[in-house]
Amino acid sequence: MGVLIGIVGKPSSGKTTFLNALCNTTAKTADYPFTTIQPNQGVGFVTTPCVCQELDVTCEPRNSECVDNVRKIPVKIIDVAGLVPGAYEGKGMGNQFLSDLAQADILIHVLDISGSLNEEGEQVKAGSHDPEHDIAFLENEIAQWMNGILKKDWTKAVRKAMTERTNIIDFIANKLTGIKISKSDIQKSISKLSLDASKVDEWSDEQILELCKEVRRLGKPIIIAANKIDRPTSKEYFNKLKEKYGEMIVPTSALTDNVLRKFTEQKKVEYVSASGSLSLVGKLSEKEMEILNKIRTEILEKFKTTGVFETLNQAVFKILELIPVYPVADASKLSDQDGKVLPDTYLVNKGTTVKDLAGIIHQDLYKNFIYGLDVRSNRKLSDKHEIKPDDIIRIVAAV
Repeated sequence: MGVLIGIVGKPSSGKTTFLNALCNTTAKTADYPFTTIQPNQGVGFVTTPCVCQELDVTCEPRNSECVDNVRKIPVKIIDVAGLVPGAYEGKGMGNQFLSDLAQADILIHVLDISGSLNEEGEQVKAGSHDPEHDIAFLENEIAQWMNGILKKDWTKAVRKAMTERTNIIDFIANKLTGIKISKSDIQKSISKLSLDASKVDEWSDEQILELCKEVRRLGKPIIIAANKIDRPTSKEYFNKLKEKYGEMIVPTSALTDNVLRKFTEQKKVEYVSASGSLSLVGKLSEKEMEILNKIRTEILEKFKTTGVFETLNQAVFKILELIPVYPVADASKLSDQDGKVLPDTYLVNKGTTVKDLAGIIHQDLYKNFIYGLDVRSNRKLSDKHEIKPDDIIRIVAAV
C-alpha cells in the first residue's frame, strides 16, 4: 500500500469529517479551529470493477476486498492540522502541517464551498467568503514552503553551478527529494517556464517561486473536494469553480456520508458509499426520516453520491493515473501458491513494466526475472512490456 493521500484545507472546513467518511474512523471533529493537532491517519478504499466477473470466478482477496464484483483497494490517508495564511512562516500549526504532508503523493483540498468560513477557519455569514481565495492561498502556502527549502544554500549552489558548471537541477532535486518531488518533475517545470538552467544566476525570486508552483502542480497535485455542497450558498460558488477546475473539483458532503454510514450501522438503511445506492430497511423516527428525505433531494438526486469516494477515485485513477493489476502464481487456476484465486490487486503507475511489477511483488522475482505471462492470452511478455489496466500477470523467475 504505497499510495499516501494527504487531506488538507483550512481549519473547520470538514477535513476530519471527510477522513471519517473515507476510512470509517472516529477522529475528533468540532466547529472551531485546530481540532486536529496530531495528524489523523486511516485507510480508505478506491474501487474498480473486479476481473472476477469477467472470468466468472469467485475471487479470494488478500490485500484488498471484493464486494458485489467491485474490488476495494486500500490506500493510506492522512488528515493534517488546518492551514492558515502564513503557515510557511510557522503561523498556526504551519510547520507541522507542511512536514506532515511531505510524503503525500496527492492532496485532497477539503474546501468549504458554502463560503461560511473566513481565512482563519472562523464562522462568518454564509456566502460572505469566496472559497476561490482558499484555493489560491493553499497553493501559495505550499509553494512558499518549497521555496523556503530551496533558498537554503541557494546562493552557494548558484555560485558552484556557474563556476564549476554543476547541474542546478541536481541541487534542486536533492533539496526536494525529501518531500517526494522527482527530478523529472523539476526538469519538466523548468522547460515549461522556459528557464535557462545554464543561466541560473539570472533567475529572479519571482521565477524561483513560479518554479516551485509548477513543481508542486506536477509533484503534489491537488484535487478539490467542494464540501458542504448541500448548503444554500454553495451552488453558485461551485458552478463558478467547476468552469475553471473541471474534473479537479468534486461536489461533496462528508457529513452526509457519515450520517448514512451511521444509519447503515444501525440497520435502518442500506447505503453503498461507492455507488450512492440507498434503500430503507428499518424503522426511522420522524426526525430521521426528515433527514433522509433531505439527503435524497439535496444530495443523491442532484449528485448521485456524497462525492467522498468519487474524490478519492478521481485522485488515484484520473490524476495519479494509477492502474490496477492482478499478479498470480498459477495461470490456469488464477491463484497464488496457496491456491487463493485472484488474491492481490496492486496499484501501479502508468508505464510500469512487467519487470517493475516483479520488483514491487518481491525483489527476488526482480533479480531472477525471466519473463512475464499475460494470463488471458497466454502470451509471453518481455521485461520492458508495459502493463495495462486490469492485466492478470504471472511472473516467471529462475528458482
